[in-house]
Amino acid sequence: MDGSEAGSGACLFLASTPLHTFFALGLMAGPMRQAPKHLWLIDQPPGARDYLGEALEQSTAIEVKVTRFAALRGSAAARTQLREMSAQAARIAPATIAVGMDHRLEFYAARCGCPQARRVYIDDGLYSYLPHQHAMAPWLERLSNWRRSLKYGLPVERPALVGGSKAVQSAYVLLPGQVHAGLAGKPVQALQPAWFAADAVRQTCVAAAALAGFDALACAGLGLLLLLPHPRFLQADAALKERLARLVRDHAERGQAVALKSHPHAAQPAHQQLGLPEAACIEVPARLPAEVLAPLLDQTVVVGTLTTALLSLSLLGRGLRVYRLPSAAAAPSAFEAGAQRVYDAAGVQVFDATQAA
Repeated sequence: MDGSEAGSGACLFLASTPLHTFFALGLMAGPMRQAPKHLWLIDQPPGARDYLGEALEQSTAIEVKVTRFAALRGSAAARTQLREMSAQAARIAPATIAVGMDHRLEFYAARCGCPQARRVYIDDGLYSYLPHQHAMAPWLERLSNWRRSLKYGLPVERPALVGGSKAVQSAYVLLPGQVHAGLAGKPVQALQPAWFAADAVRQTCVAAAALAGFDALACAGLGLLLLLPHPRFLQADAALKERLARLVRDHAERGQAVALKSHPHAAQPAHQQLGLPEAACIEVPARLPAEVLAPLLDQTVVVGTLTTALLSLSLLGRGLRVYRLPSAAAAPSAFEAGAQRVYDAAGVQVFDATQAA
């Protein structure tokens, strides 16, 4: 790929998570900026919010047609919805179909509607580099594909490795040199920081944060961004909780602005989880993807745990110093060990309070 594969033909993006929407946003401002653009927000549960998708729907900086599709429910209703999606794809006739999860039935419906389109995988996070813990054996994968194809009335795949389906022909990822075997034999191109630094991307990220009730411009001079782990880790490790609280206090005492972001499943605000006063920090909405801040931060210290956001911020931010919290396990799992290698390749260092200061 030379970065101009879309040409003048339309591009159809399928995003089932806000992370996919974020990476699609970079492609819209980068190699696919000249093409007519369509964004399908797929597998959307009731009440779900994709703030970036909503911001793109209202955007004047990036012209894109946004369509939402509810999560598929029941085989009969799903077959009807998939046929409608195939018909829509045929009307759009995209030159490129870009997807973040190539096991989604909606992707195969779009391919069925426009089989001549170039099919591109968009980075889905750590699973682009590490085998899934529950990956199926090849024979079981083939059996599953056959059964699902009969059930839904169109040829489908459920690849053991995300991005590894035969339907995917090329990919855009954060770390091309680290991709797993399912992607390693395909043309793979790096997502470029310059695409995400574009004014249109910055405007969209600010608008997305505003939809979540957050002023992202307040983070422009941020000294520290702390991405909290799942609350159960803080509850189980009092020493870790105190280290993080002390890190916040140290930065605040030096006159630096500090922002905290809770894990999306947290029930309490971040400052309460660390036992800090509300005035001690800026609270980033838990449901807002941390990647939204990547184009907006400059020279900020970022500390977090096992999350793709550390990769995105390290590789797409401007002069950020990004650290990962060390594993609390005496013997890290194979997945954690693999993630450590990926973080090392992305320049995400193990957190040390004195070094980060």
